[in-house]
Amino acid sequence: MKKLPNTVLAAACCYSSLVAAAQPTLLNEVVVTASRTAQSVDETLASVTLITRKEIERSQAITVADILQKTPGVMITNSGGIGKASSIYLRGTSTKDLLILIDGIRVGSATLGQVSVEDLNLSQVERIEIVRGPRSSLYGSDAAGGVIQIFTRRGAGKLTSSFSVSAGSDGTALAEVGLQGGDQNRWFNVTASGISTEGFDAKTTGDSDDDGYHNHGLQLKVGQRYSGGHEVEGFFSITDSENEYDGYTDKGDTRTQVLGARSTLEVSEKWRVNMSAGRSWNHAKTFSGNTFSSRYETTRDSLSVQNDLLIGDDNQLIFGVDYLNDQIESSYSYAETERNNWAGFAQYQLALGQSDLQFSVRIDDNEQFGSHTTGGIAWGIPVNDVIDFVASYGTAFKAPSFNDLYYPGSGNAALVPEESDTVELSLRGNIKGINWQTSLYQTSFDNMIAWAPIAVGSSTWAPSNINEARIRGLELSADYQWQQWALSGNVSFIDPENRSGVNKGNRLQRRADKIANINVDRDFGALALGATLHAESSRYSNDSNTSSLGGFGTVDLRAAYQLAPVWQVRVRLSNLLDKEYQTVSGYNQAGSTALFTLAYQAQ
Repeated sequence: MKKLPNTVLAAACCYSSLVAAAQPTLLNEVVVTASRTAQSVDETLASVTLITRKEIERSQAITVADILQKTPGVMITNSGGIGKASSIYLRGTSTKDLLILIDGIRVGSATLGQVSVEDLNLSQVERIEIVRGPRSSLYGSDAAGGVIQIFTRRGAGKLTSSFSVSAGSDGTALAEVGLQGGDQNRWFNVTASGISTEGFDAKTTGDSDDDGYHNHGLQLKVGQRYSGGHEVEGFFSITDSENEYDGYTDKGDTRTQVLGARSTLEVSEKWRVNMSAGRSWNHAKTFSGNTFSSRYETTRDSLSVQNDLLIGDDNQLIFGVDYLNDQIESSYSYAETERNNWAGFAQYQLALGQSDLQFSVRIDDNEQFGSHTTGGIAWGIPVNDVIDFVASYGTAFKAPSFNDLYYPGSGNAALVPEESDTVELSLRGNIKGINWQTSLYQTSFDNMIAWAPIAVGSSTWAPSNINEARIRGLELSADYQWQQWALSGNVSFIDPENRSGVNKGNRLQRRADKIANINVDRDFGALALGATLHAESSRYSNDSNTSSLGGFGTVDLRAAYQLAPVWQVRVRLSNLLDKEYQTVSGYNQAGSTALFTLAYQAQ
C-alpha cells in the first residue's frame, strides 16, 4: 500500500487541479470522489472503479448504463431498451441509495428521489468514478450504497475538432461533434450530440408497436488557472429527450440541465479552499396520445465550501459545509414542495507506522427530518510487498423523496429516513502483473423504504419502511495486460435479504444474486478487437418471491480500424447469440443488434 506522504502530495493537487490538469496519464491514475481529495486508485481505502474516456470509446457503449453494467457490483434493470426507465443496483442497494454527481453537482429528480440514468448523455462524459460502499459521512443522504461521479468533457492542448456518426439496428442513429482546446492555464470544450432509435416493442403485452427514443444534448466547459494556484471553472449541460412507451401514458418529454461553477484559492502551500455552487433542473411531462397528462419539475440548488489542510508531512484534514435546497412543481398537488439541508463534514487522514487511517464524520440538518450524524473509519496495512489489507466501517442515512411522502393517492407522510451501517474487508494487490481485489461486505438497513402493492392483486402501490434488511456480498475483480492483450473480469455474489415482516427471509426484489463480466481486448496494429461476456443469475420480481425472471448471459463483440491518423471505423455486435431475457417483469430487452461508426479526431 502506498504510504500517506504520497497521498498528501497527490492531495496537494486538490480536486480542482486534477480535473483541469493537462496530463491525461495523471488523470487516469487519480480519483477524487472516494475521499473528496485527490488520491491514486491504489492509495484510496475505498473500493473504486475508474472509467476513462479511452475505455468508453473502446467499449463502443451507447449509454451510461451500458458502461456501468460491466463494473464490479453493478446490476442494471431496464424497462424496454434505450431510453426506457432504468435503475442501478450497486451491491444490492437500490438506485435511491446511490448518489450521482455531475462535476460535483447533485442531480436527479426530487420527486422520484433518484437520477433517470437512461437520460444521461454518454457523449458528454470524460470519465466516471464509481465508489462502492457508504459515503454519507462525506456526502450525506443518498450515498448508502455508494457514489458515482460523472466528469464532463474538457479541453487540453491545441484547438482540435472531432465528430462521429453511427447507424445500426432498430433504426438507431447517433451523431456527435466537438471542439476543444487550451493550454497549461486555460481550457474549454463544447460538445453537441444526438441519439435516435425507433426501438422495439417495449412491453410483452398490450400494444404491439415499436417504442422509440430521441435524445439530443449540449455540453460546455471553460476554465482558467491563475498564478499562485488559483483556478475558476464554469460548466453547463443540457439534455432533451422524447420517449415512447406502452401504458396509460404513451409519451414522455424530459429536459435535464446542470449549471455549475467552482473555484480554488490557495491560501498557502498547505491550505487550499475549494468552493462550488450549482443548480440542476429536471423537467418531465407525460402525454396520452397528444393529450397532456402530467408535469413534474425539480430544481436543486447546491453550495459547498471545503478546506484542504496539510498537517505536518503525513496528515491531512479536510472540513467544510454543504447546502442543498430542493424545490418541486407539479400538475399534481403535493403537501410539501420545498426543503433544505445544511451539513458540516470533516475527514482526517494519517499514517501510523505502516498503516494508513481515515476518519470521517458529518452532521446533516434536514428541514423535514432533523439532525442525522454519520461517520466512517478505514484502516489499510500492507500484508507483504504485494498484498494490502483494508478494513472499513461506515454509517449512512437516506431521506424519503417527495413521491415517497406525498405522491397523490399513495404517498406515506409517516415515513422516516432509512439508516444503515456497512462493514467491509478487502485484500488487493499486484502479483506478476495481475491487479486484483477481493472484498467481503455486509450492509444492514433499518427502516428501508420499499414500494409494493397495497394488497394482493392491487394496481395501487405505496411505500413503507421495511423494518430491517441485510445485504451481504463478495466481489472479486482482476485485470492483466500482456503484450497487446488486455484482460479483465469481475464476479459478484450478493445476498440481499428482507429481515422482518411477512417477507422475512426472502430476497429483495429485482436483485440477481450472482453477476459476472469478462472483457478481452487485443490490438493488431491499426486493428483493435474486443469481446465482453455479461451474465446475471435469476431474480424475483416481487418481495413475496412468488414470481421470478430467469438468468441470462450475453456476448458482445467489437472492432475498430484506424483508416488514417484522424479517421477510424468501428463496429459493435451486441447480444450476439440473440438471447431473450427480461430484467423487469413484462418488459423486453433487445435481441441481436449491430452498430457501425465513422469517427474523426483532429491531431
